[in-house]
Formats: sequence, structure tokens, C-alpha cells
Amino acid sequence: MQFNLSPNSSTNTFSNQSLIHPLSIGNEFMPHPNNELSEEIQKDLETIAKFAQSQDWIDFANYEKMLKKGVNSLVISDNNQKILYVSSGFEHMTGYSRKFSRGRKANFLQGVNTEHDALQTIRKAIEKREFVECVLTNYRKNGESYLCNLRIFPMFNKKNELKNFMALGTEIYA
Repeated sequence: MQFNLSPNSSTNTFSNQSLIHPLSIGNEFMPHPNNELSEEIQKDLETIAKFAQSQDWIDFANYEKMLKKGVNSLVISDNNQKILYVSSGFEHMTGYSRKFSRGRKANFLQGVNTEHDALQTIRKAIEKREFVECVLTNYRKNGESYLCNLRIFPMFNKKNELKNFMALGTEIYA
């Protein structure tokens, strides 16, 4: 079937046609994304900004954008990988509190099925002070395992000194 799409065509041209896939037209039918940040995420962002300022970080990612796009957790550690801060999303995802996590290394999240090759990749990147991304099996406080896409960023100051590591974790659902 051909349609007359000239400037003089009327809206009656399509009156007898049914739309089989209305979403293929455009995003008119899609809900608008909620651009509002939760109060918890807003507090996390404020804390991150304080870390960035106090540690004089350079070149750090757009955390607001990452947190809006589904990053479930954020962890900031010192350059010896001892946890200084965990986001509210970390607490929700793992079941571990900020108080419990602070001062520990993140290996309390590992268990029998945690991939040793992924851990080796992480160790090597940390030694080289490089960004690393991998998927590994972690464990919640209740013992339940979950897959986590983990991105670890070394955070440097203006003197190119390593100040912190920041880990962004996103749970992967099968």
C-alpha cells in the first residue's frame, strides 16, 4: 500500500490503518525517565564530592550519571584498599553496613565460587595503579551469591599521587 505524504495530504490518509508496533514510531509512548535522584543517592554524591575535594582528586568520573544508570554500589578505599566509605546502594546490595565495612578490605565479599582469575586481574591492576573492570561472584551477608560487574578506578591528586581507589559495582541479573 502506498500513502500520499504530500503537504496537501490529510490526516484521513491513515484513518483506516492500524499500528501493529506503535513503539517503532518513536518514543512518544515511552515513559519519561525520572531524572530525580533519591535522597540516599544525593547524600552519597555529597560525600563523594567531599572526598574528591579533600583528596584533591583529578579526572574523576561523572558519578551522578553512573548512579542514575544503575550502578548499585560505590566503595572508596585508601591506597592500601582499606574501605573508607560505602554507598547506601552497597549496603542494600550486600547486606553489610557502613560501620562493618569501614576499615576492612573488600575480600569479605568473596567466597568459594569467587573467580580466582578475576581476583588476580584486580590485584595486578591495583599494583600497576590502573583501571580494571571484571565480573566476579560476590556474596551477601546472608551467604547468597551474586554476579557483580566491578569497575575500579585509581584516584590521583594533582601531584599524581595515588590517594584512593573507587569501585563501582553493578549487580548482573541472569
